[in-house]
Amino acid sequence: MMNLLRRIASLPGLRAVLLRPAVRRVIASLLALRFLRAALLTTTPARFVLAELVTSRGTIRSWALRNGGRVTLLHGRDLEAFHELMVGGEYVPPAELQARLARPSRIVDLGGNIGMFAHWAHQRWPDATITSFEPDPENLAVFRAGISPDLPIEVVGAAAMTQSGHAVLGGGTGAGRTVEFRDDPVPGSLPAVDIFDHLDGVDFVKMDIEGGEWPILSDPRLASLGRMMWVIEYHRRGAPFLPAHDAARQLFEAAGFTVGHDHPNYWGHGVLWAWKD
Repeated sequence: MMNLLRRIASLPGLRAVLLRPAVRRVIASLLALRFLRAALLTTTPARFVLAELVTSRGTIRSWALRNGGRVTLLHGRDLEAFHELMVGGEYVPPAELQARLARPSRIVDLGGNIGMFAHWAHQRWPDATITSFEPDPENLAVFRAGISPDLPIEVVGAAAMTQSGHAVLGGGTGAGRTVEFRDDPVPGSLPAVDIFDHLDGVDFVKMDIEGGEWPILSDPRLASLGRMMWVIEYHRRGAPFLPAHDAARQLFEAAGFTVGHDHPNYWGHGVLWAWKD
C-alpha cells in the first residue's frame, strides 16, 4: 500500500489534493488499518497499540504472537518491518518453489536488520539454523534483545561483502542505511566479512542490503555455489545498469541460476527469486 500511495502522490496535480485535510484523514485511516493488522498478530493487541502510539515510543520491546512466535522491535520506528514480514508475507516462497524449500537446514540472512526475517524463518522452518549478518549497531541492539539461547539463530555483527575488512555506514536509519567498504579502519567503522566464506552448504539465502547486493551478484564465485535458493530485494543504487531487475536477472542467470517471480515496484526496486539445482 505504501508504494501505491507514493506512486499516486507523484502524479501531476495530485499532491495538492492529497494535502487536503479530508483526504489526509482518509489516508491516515488506511495506514491505521495496516497498523491494526500487525497489532492483531500479537496476543495483546490493545497493549501493542498503546505501546506503539503512547507508552513505548523509542523503546525496544518484545511481543508474543498468536502463532507461538515472538517479535522484538523499536516502537515508533520498526512497525513497517513487522508489517512487511509478518502481515505482508514478503518472503513467503511462491507456490512453485515451496517444495524446494520444504525443509531447509541452513539459512543465511544478509541484512538481518532487527531480526524480523530470522524470527519469521524460524517460525516457518523451526529445524533450520539461521545465520544473520547485520552491521548497524542500532539494529543489532533490537535484534539481540529478541534472541534467547534456545533459538537456532546466530547474529553476526558485520556487513556482508565480497572481502573482509571494514565497513562504514551511510546516512539513514533502520532498514535504509547503506554500507561502504574500507580497506583500513576509520572512526566509527564496523567489521566486514567475505560472505562467500559463509555460503558453503547453505540451502536458502535472503538478501536485502540496500545496494550492497551488486558486488555479491557480480562476483565470479556466485557461479561456483551449489544447489541453493535466493530471495533478494534489489535496488537501483549501485546497479550495473537499469532497470535493476534486468541487471539482477542477468547476473543470476550468468551464474547458472534460474530466475523467476520478479516483482518490481514503481521506484525500480523489487524482489526476485533465484534457484539452482
